[in-house]
Amino acid sequence: MARVLGGQAVAPGECENLTTLENLNEETLLQELRARYFQDKIYTYVGEILVAVNPYKMIGGLYDPSQQARYSNGVDKDTVPPHIFAVADNAVTALKLDGKSQVCVISGESGAGKTESAKLFLKHVIALSASSAEGLGDKIISVNPLLEAFGNAQTLMNDNSSRFGRFLDLQMNQSNSVTGAIITEYLLEKSRVVFQAPGERNFHIFYYLFAGLTAAQKEQFELHDAAEYEYINQNDEALAEISTPAIKGMWDEVYECFSTVGFSDDEKTNLFALLAGVLHIGNIEFGGDESAHVVSEDALNAAANQLGVPAGTFELALTTQILVIRGEEQIREYRVPQSVDCRDAAAKALYGRAFAWIIKRVNALLGPSASDKLSNLKISFLDIFGFENFDDNSFEQLCINLANEQLQYFFNEHIFKMELEEYAKEGID
Repeated sequence: MARVLGGQAVAPGECENLTTLENLNEETLLQELRARYFQDKIYTYVGEILVAVNPYKMIGGLYDPSQQARYSNGVDKDTVPPHIFAVADNAVTALKLDGKSQVCVISGESGAGKTESAKLFLKHVIALSASSAEGLGDKIISVNPLLEAFGNAQTLMNDNSSRFGRFLDLQMNQSNSVTGAIITEYLLEKSRVVFQAPGERNFHIFYYLFAGLTAAQKEQFELHDAAEYEYINQNDEALAEISTPAIKGMWDEVYECFSTVGFSDDEKTNLFALLAGVLHIGNIEFGGDESAHVVSEDALNAAANQLGVPAGTFELALTTQILVIRGEEQIREYRVPQSVDCRDAAAKALYGRAFAWIIKRVNALLGPSASDKLSNLKISFLDIFGFENFDDNSFEQLCINLANEQLQYFFNEHIFKMELEEYAKEGID
């Protein structure tokens, strides 16, 4: 069925900005998006919003250098097909012309393609803005695989689901060159370290470790077969994939990113030791009736070795609590369930601190210099974890969904305000 655009009938899938349809409602909007999707036209404007529909396949030529050249130098978005590169180009152009910072908000349900859109937006902004230091742009782009390895995981809805939110500031100078990047992370789903729902997986990096570490490194970190570790052995398919070239390739990419961004060999070794320590913690078991004690000495010793703490002190931390009552210290012994909770809390805290340290280190390596910070010009984007709804939802998933709802509310309010201001300028009541 043809659509009416400006008084003229157009074929389904030919409308690039749905607000120009004379009869726009939910039904016609979805029909047009569907028609464009089956024509491999995954981008569509709805006013100032770019809608991107995940094609779950590669579309030839969509992001090649010729497309980057097409969407540059302040291209009029009404003269070219909708594209994520057009959004990036508009942000760079607005920064140059208005001298004001720009931000791109990326939202959608899990698996919608937010992370890939964020990477494409970042890639094009850097391509359009010369870097103030040689190799800086490549380093900023190289952060993506690193953060995905530590912050993404496979869920029932998405093979590479972001389990954290990030806000990235690209600092720009008065010459509109990129001088650095600062990342802020939100709400890392630490509970995934110790528990995954059936069919889901832990963070990618744990599987990459077993695929990429050499035999000598595994001996150094006291790691054996991946199937022996409770925090990652609940998914047989994930364990089977560790030996595949794809997972080894992901490890190689992440390992190279460490070097590209600027992590030292000692920093990498210490980080891998901490990850190994987390896995060993998951194998610590407890026994006892009234008071808990560790019954898996090998796991305790391996965890303590990798974390650099005395095994006896670590056991006390997992099985007892020190209370201060009226200025006096009293030791309260845990029972087995409490020690298990303490063990898992320690693993989550360690992983969370490691992730925060990675972000802090990246910011130190890629952040702008003191002189460049004098400029307040930025191009930023928000990439947040997607909305998901399972039969059983964790508290963290509730926080994720609430954040998405609030973001969508802000998004709608901001866009409607922009439209009303535009109507006012044109004298439309």
